[in-house]
Amino acid sequence: MIKSLNDAYMLGLWCADGYHRTSSIGLSNINPVLISRFGEYLKREFNSNRLKLRIYVPKGAAADKKLISKYPEAKFRKIKKARHAAYHIYVNSRPLLRRFKLMRNTLTSMEKDFIIPYLAGRFDGDGSVNSNLKKDFRIVYGNRDEAETDKNLLQQIRPSCKVSIYQYKSARTYCLYVSQKNALSLVKDLLPYSSNLQKVTTPTP
Repeated sequence: MIKSLNDAYMLGLWCADGYHRTSSIGLSNINPVLISRFGEYLKREFNSNRLKLRIYVPKGAAADKKLISKYPEAKFRKIKKARHAAYHIYVNSRPLLRRFKLMRNTLTSMEKDFIIPYLAGRFDGDGSVNSNLKKDFRIVYGNRDEAETDKNLLQQIRPSCKVSIYQYKSARTYCLYVSQKNALSLVKDLLPYSSNLQKVTTPTP
């Protein structure tokens, strides 16, 4: 069902920060670059006038001007108890929602060529790594099953990669950690697809 590397990346991003209702699908994030990237993906599927963008702006913060210029009909909402503007982009489309759900439900049989861009999307949505690109490489999940699925996918293409999953009961989350020995190599693999990693210094040995 996944047809391209871009499909795989967008699926990972949607699995991390995706939004869906009965007949709509989209992305919620505070990073305007990721919102813009998901929006460009949707524009390949639909006329741009079908896309909806909502921007939630706390007092004292500003929304991204570049993103606003792409969506002049964006709807603004005021919010409290937040430090950054938040963005929500979506489209009403049952067929696209069904397609993404099917892609998500068939992750375990994903072709190996799609695993890295998919993980890059997951990382951009819910991942982080230390500034040296070696320590504390992790991706956060809301349930263990999703973390275990991604651990298995990663070890399909990197059998020697040391991966652990930890549960944080107070936060009700699970974290997939990649060992410091393997993190830099994985970062280099994700770099061509990951918007977040491309903002930092290109890793060196």
